[in-house]
Amino acid sequence: MKRTTGKVFALTALSSLLLLASACGQSSGQSPSGSASGSEPAGGNASYTDTYDPDALFQYGMTPAKDSETGKYGYKNLQGTWVIEPQYTFARDFQVNGTAFVRTGSNSDEFRLIDREGNFVSDYIFMRFFDELAFSANGIAVGTVCEADGTKLGTGYFYLEDGEIVFEPREEESFTAFSDDGYAVVDNKAVINDQFEYVIEPQEDYYLVQVSNGMVSFDFKNTPKGYSEYGYMDVEGNIVIRGLSSRGGPFADNGIAVVENQLIDKSGNVVFDVADSHYSTITSNFNNTDWVEVSSHLSSRGGTDFNFINAEGETFFPTDAYEHSHMDGSLAIKNGVYVGPAPVLKDDQGNITGIGGTEDYATVAVNEDMEILYVPYDKGIQDVSAYYSDGYAKAETQDEQRVIVDLEGNIVMEY
Repeated sequence: MKRTTGKVFALTALSSLLLLASACGQSSGQSPSGSASGSEPAGGNASYTDTYDPDALFQYGMTPAKDSETGKYGYKNLQGTWVIEPQYTFARDFQVNGTAFVRTGSNSDEFRLIDREGNFVSDYIFMRFFDELAFSANGIAVGTVCEADGTKLGTGYFYLEDGEIVFEPREEESFTAFSDDGYAVVDNKAVINDQFEYVIEPQEDYYLVQVSNGMVSFDFKNTPKGYSEYGYMDVEGNIVIRGLSSRGGPFADNGIAVVENQLIDKSGNVVFDVADSHYSTITSNFNNTDWVEVSSHLSSRGGTDFNFINAEGETFFPTDAYEHSHMDGSLAIKNGVYVGPAPVLKDDQGNITGIGGTEDYATVAVNEDMEILYVPYDKGIQDVSAYYSDGYAKAETQDEQRVIVDLEGNIVMEY
């Protein structure tokens, strides 16, 4: 990934200039060692793949897993074979550039970077800044970077180029991760592109929040009446939507954002208003799903009726479901599958036969066509998470064993 800006420095060039910088927290346990060029492969018994899907559970054909005997983390493939043997104190998913952040010591803030063979990409230690450590779609991450001995090099953006880590230090007090379309907000005043160049120069009157799908949400505090108003500008700094009374959420790939319990498009048109329904609030957004959750608070503690709506305002269930200890926005439909309480039809023997307009509820896995995929309880599992694009979900058995299940609720492997 070639950058044209003259402000980009290789980390090795910075280290001699920053020896007096403050140190990162020191890890106890295994010390960092090795690099992509000097370390032996730490792999296991199977090879990785070249296929990457950001929404899949098995990234590059493998997923992080914990060894029950040692308590160490490694990576398993779909067959349950260790692709990278368990050797880390914690491991995260592989990402767009074929690397993953892992912990090698006891300090929960310090991460190393490995490739798909388990080799360390560099000797550097990485720590989160505001957001969690992750490479955005353009391959750029944000965080604090340290030498192997704990010497702090600074905080900013970094990426992998020709097998080397390249670091772009920032002097601002705050900066966001890059959006999927390649923009980031710095100091809540300006927007930069992935060449680290301003596309919106520092603003004095506007407090910039985040970029999503070409739209920059902002707060404007210098109104004639002295109160704040909110809105969106495009990435060229043109005001597109203003006059909102509260801060809006991100615009998803479908061009819709949740603002003031309404769904609006990128022109500010309202496509759904919760006030026109029997619901009282919209509790999620479209960032990772084609459906947002709407709910009706019946009491402050007793739970609530809930459903889901799409960008056209159509409901998912024919009749609302009910959740006794509902946490707002905690339920989701991802990749066409929902797992949770739903209104169900039953036969005379009490067997669940389908989804329908009833007040009888059960926890089921159901797709967007209202077909019941399975009943988790019947499979001996509980607490099924959202499904990934490759058709797998993390779950827990009734014996509290962590497992991965397929679309029929069958246990694929323990992890």
